[in-house]
Amino acid sequence: MGRPYTGAATVYSSPRLELSRLLKVGYFTKDAEVSGSWTWTNGDAVRIFTKRKGAEVYMELSYTWTHPHTGAAEDVRQRFDMVSKPSNLGRGEVLYFRCPQTGRACRMLYRAYHARTFRSRWGFSYRLYYPSQTCGKLNRWDETYWNAERHLERSKGKRKPGTYRGKPTKRSKRRERLLEQLTRADEARWSPACWPIRLRGAFLDLR
Repeated sequence: MGRPYTGAATVYSSPRLELSRLLKVGYFTKDAEVSGSWTWTNGDAVRIFTKRKGAEVYMELSYTWTHPHTGAAEDVRQRFDMVSKPSNLGRGEVLYFRCPQTGRACRMLYRAYHARTFRSRWGFSYRLYYPSQTCGKLNRWDETYWNAERHLERSKGKRKPGTYRGKPTKRSKRRERLLEQLTRADEARWSPACWPIRLRGAFLDLR
């Protein structure tokens, strides 16, 4: 059995906004204002407005927040002034959110622990965990398998990884690592070492 639920939130269980995905669907288009909406499987939704004209680059979120104890609904409007930093490739700049809670530059925003606003994973009073950090020892290989599978699924539709000047690209190497991780985790999660102690003992007695 895994650990009993402690109320700890994870990066995947909480509504989150990934800058890479927002850019992919057209937000933060240069010299433009873009508006739309974003929804999650738990029913949460936000309205998004982005502006990127000259030096003025920001995002505004509009949504309804429900108080966890009273159930009262409140309309929230939150603005994020964006930060740009030089690309590590030496070409162009990379956009980041400025976390309103910590001031740190980040690429993902979360709304966890019934927080009223979105912020980086370092901006909460309680730690925001990865799923593998909250599962029990017997479920660790399951979580490793699902995590690798999740990342491989997200890479579908992107340009096929290959080689550049005869050498494997970073994307190709990462895919190979994920496939190796997937295979290793799949073998380990079905091994007797991941069975409950009683079942493992009964199996060994039969041998």
